[in-house]
Amino acid sequence: MSDIGPIPSTEAARAPQGRATFFGTNYHKVSGKNQVAIPKQHKRALDEAQEGPLLLMRWQNEPYLRLYTKKQFDQKLDEVKQKQNLSNEEKSQVIEYMARVCEPVEPDSQGRFVLPAKWMDALSIRDEVAFCGAFTFIKIWPAELQRDVEKTEEEKLAPVSEKVTSILNL
Repeated sequence: MSDIGPIPSTEAARAPQGRATFFGTNYHKVSGKNQVAIPKQHKRALDEAQEGPLLLMRWQNEPYLRLYTKKQFDQKLDEVKQKQNLSNEEKSQVIEYMARVCEPVEPDSQGRFVLPAKWMDALSIRDEVAFCGAFTFIKIWPAELQRDVEKTEEEKLAPVSEKVTSILNL
């Protein structure tokens, strides 16, 4: 277990087949009406996968929002139901919470949608957000916070970057 959670096996780290997968980070301005646009490559993945409507949620006090397809959100609900270390009552509480805090999102043909004001305020989102691919969903961060996260990640990876570079260069 690390600071970021369990290290996935090679098999688990692969993007699921036949599902929308999201990679990369893109920064976008927030309009005066709290409107943002899904980045082109993420919109393309959504369009190709045709996994139903989109659901936006914030899990507990995470510093970002989660944007799921309905299919992938349902998969997360199924994973909660399968958790062996949760009682039936705990599973029910988690599932009810997830259903209560998610909101349907209906992007227009260009991928634009409105961020709910409650989350704009809670996350202190002002002028810009970062859409970050997280394989099966998209994280939507306040831009300033994402830039801080990127800087911290670079500093943490510096000691191992030479080892990883040799792997990437094959």
